[in-house]
Amino acid sequence: MESKGKYYLTTAIAYTSGKPHIGNNYEIVLADSIARFKRMEGYDVFFQTGTDEHGQKIELKAQEAGTTPREFVDQVAGVIRGLCDMLNISYDKFIRTTDDYHEAQVQKIFKRLYDQDDIYKGAYEGMYCTPCESFWTESQLVDGKCPDCGREVMDAEEEAYFFRASKYAGQVRELLLNTDFLEPKSRVHEMVNNFIDCEGGLQDLCVSRTSFTWGVPVDFDPGHVVYVWLD
Repeated sequence: MESKGKYYLTTAIAYTSGKPHIGNNYEIVLADSIARFKRMEGYDVFFQTGTDEHGQKIELKAQEAGTTPREFVDQVAGVIRGLCDMLNISYDKFIRTTDDYHEAQVQKIFKRLYDQDDIYKGAYEGMYCTPCESFWTESQLVDGKCPDCGREVMDAEEEAYFFRASKYAGQVRELLLNTDFLEPKSRVHEMVNNFIDCEGGLQDLCVSRTSFTWGVPVDFDPGHVVYVWLD
């Protein structure tokens, strides 16, 4: 059968702060069914899944368990991959964010953005939710707590690099409103109203941390690790 072309499919990769749950299995089974169906239709499918293995939450979990972050994520990632194999998931690639080649590419992208002045060094002041690994302004809190999980937040102040998201606000707005990049349209208007057309506009994004070490190092500035999915 002649190939109908390439078809790429990825799951959200599971966070290794603890044992996987039924939601992880639910997602991977659904994705696997799509991958198998597309192969049956004649597409050249590349199906990827894997694990997200960095962050302050994992560093703290490893400390609580009396082990190193690397040992901690190795154990959890092994369980997650084992479940995929037990379920006979037909993945082509199981990626781990601690893979050497992945870390090298993150560093390469970070440096390129810095060199073209899309990243700059500054200082972050605000509120931080450790379980969500999210920064919030005072106005975003709900009853003084994290708007996502409802837990307590803490004052945070540290040197950090920022991505100039504000520079691209017009292009992002144009993409969302005038293409089918995101569906349904109700979500498009929600995103634009909440993040671009809101008071203060699209905010620059904090993309490095210095208060923990379990992350991809910023290779040209020791002490910083890359924060969130900048790449």
